[in-house]
Amino acid sequence: MHPTKITRHVPMATTGLLLLVALLDAAVREASPGFLVPLLLLPTVFVPVLVEKWARVRLPASLQWQYAVLLIAGPFVGEHVGIYHLWDPWDKWVHFYSGFFIAFAIVFALGVTLRRYRLDLPPWVEAVIIISVKASVALLWEVAEFFWDMAFGTSAQDHNFDTMTDMMLGSAPGILIAAALIIHRTRRPVQYLDSLLHVPLPAPRQVQVRNVRETADSVDQRQRRSDG
Repeated sequence: MHPTKITRHVPMATTGLLLLVALLDAAVREASPGFLVPLLLLPTVFVPVLVEKWARVRLPASLQWQYAVLLIAGPFVGEHVGIYHLWDPWDKWVHFYSGFFIAFAIVFALGVTLRRYRLDLPPWVEAVIIISVKASVALLWEVAEFFWDMAFGTSAQDHNFDTMTDMMLGSAPGILIAAALIIHRTRRPVQYLDSLLHVPLPAPRQVQVRNVRETADSVDQRQRRSDG
């Protein structure tokens, strides 16, 4: 039994409600800095819906829960609540966790692409794709943190050692998931990876074919107009 559209989006609805409550709380307390993170995060709640419409896929509820946890654990709890400043390792754990979510999302995208375009890639090529894309995301994440710090005066990046450890922690799960995918393809099935690779695709859009046959009367009318 596959989850319905409503149940699939429960994670993002829950996250959106939490962010809205935090935003209203900041408004009641007139805490200007408290507006920033919830306000910037609210649009990200709609990312899964937009991805589904753009790519014509059904995002698994498990991926949406992982995405919701990342939004809450990272910018919301880390920056808005202030855990980043109270406990330094929190940032490392968020980077490490994000690596698993993004790697699983890459596996899902890979499965959709292979089936939609009827491709058959060697397992090692699939592994290279996962590792390469995940490493690129980790790099872009650090670039985004740099510009975030520059724009808002935060301290997501402290020094070069912090940046490099964040990138390694974020990339490591990609290597682990790539290895698991090779095992799944060649030796023993991994149930969760199999579920991501074979999520049911929506039925293709039915193209409405215009009826080119015209009645004799309409043809006669057009002929008369052209003669006139």
